[in-house]
Amino acid sequence: MKKIIRYFSLLLLVCFSFFYTDRVINLINKNDPLMKQLSSVSEEYRVNPVSAIIEDNTIIPGIKGREIDIEKSYDKMKVAGVFRESALVYKDINPSSSLSNNKDKFVIKGNSIKNEVSIVLIVDSSNDIDDLKGFNNLSLFLNSSYINSTNIDKLKENEIYTYGKNGLYTDESLTSDSAIINNLSNNKSLYCLSKEKNRETLKVCNERNMYVVIPNIVGDYSAIKKSLSKGSIILLNSINNIDLVMKYINGKGYEVVTLSKLLEE
Repeated sequence: MKKIIRYFSLLLLVCFSFFYTDRVINLINKNDPLMKQLSSVSEEYRVNPVSAIIEDNTIIPGIKGREIDIEKSYDKMKVAGVFRESALVYKDINPSSSLSNNKDKFVIKGNSIKNEVSIVLIVDSSNDIDDLKGFNNLSLFLNSSYINSTNIDKLKENEIYTYGKNGLYTDESLTSDSAIINNLSNNKSLYCLSKEKNRETLKVCNERNMYVVIPNIVGDYSAIKKSLSKGSIILLNSINNIDLVMKYINGKGYEVVTLSKLLEE
């Protein structure tokens, strides 16, 4: 019994010692001029998040903010003991409402803060596949019958998603198509495409943890000239004049990016 009490007392002493040492170190760090400086400039470097815009059953993604991770920044700078902006470590601040917790909404656009747009194409013929070789940063929705290793290899400089069977999504087709896309392409199967609000598409895709995108511009060169704006998701009717479309968009100061980049928060 005495041995047990002795061991228990020793354990308590060790635990208290660690606790006390940790408290002392924390107190010293808080009084360190470098730590005080990091705390004093934290607001200066803070970027507030932008919440998603939600209207009825539609959503436009928000944007994450950021703030200084004071503890990690201090650890990087404490050896030299000097504040260096290049050594600052940041951590994300999630928006109060975001795409990740609103998967049951139709995504209709990217955030208008970014000077970016996305071009989306439905690929449903081998001619389209051959003509698209050499392009990049497009978001291509392939009919299920064209999702195979050969075609994905030809198009993998772009993001590749499934368009189901001519826009009809089923659990069976999503399971099969997503497995191939996830294994062979350079992106994950994150998005379904719909030209209009379709509750069944939303339900089936949401069950697989996927978002449903509805482009806000559908058409060709003239439609783009009329409606182009920051965050636009553009569904081209065909690949004809795609070079002209890209030049026009770039000439207006917009960058063509993939869907995953455009919708990134």
